[in-house]
Amino acid sequence: MAPQVRRSVSAGLMALGFALAGCKESYRVGEYVLVDWCDGEYPAYVLARKGRTRYRVHFDGYESRWDTEVSFEDIKRRLDEAPKPPPPLCDAVARALGIKKQDDRVSPYSVGARVRVTWRGSVYKATIVEVAGPERFKVHYDGHEASWDEVISSDRIIGGAN
Repeated sequence: MAPQVRRSVSAGLMALGFALAGCKESYRVGEYVLVDWCDGEYPAYVLARKGRTRYRVHFDGYESRWDTEVSFEDIKRRLDEAPKPPPPLCDAVARALGIKKQDDRVSPYSVGARVRVTWRGSVYKATIVEVAGPERFKVHYDGHEASWDEVISSDRIIGGAN
């Protein structure tokens, strides 16, 4: 092979290699991903694609006001499913909410508290079996199997059970 042809083939192969190395597959709406955010890596799901390299994501365990736009480089990898349980509260978010330390927060409910919980438009009596995080509780619905137990946010609790 002539030197000039060898150089052009070599240059073409190098260009192809660079193009393939620089192309990561884009993420789809609804896909779970691990995102470099706050003070670590947090699970999220893609809400929208905002451009070639920008995505709007929602972080599991956080209110929608913490949804944010991230770059392609901030997304570390895909996740097969939503992590269980949600990750601990990010320090920056805790500060914004006025919580100094996660261990110092005071919950209005404790394990064993009997409450009323909304579920799909109805109200059910339940017992708190675990404090899962700030304003998050695992409840057992009275009279139902443990398979119906779930972690809920405090906005679904409408008061104590009578």
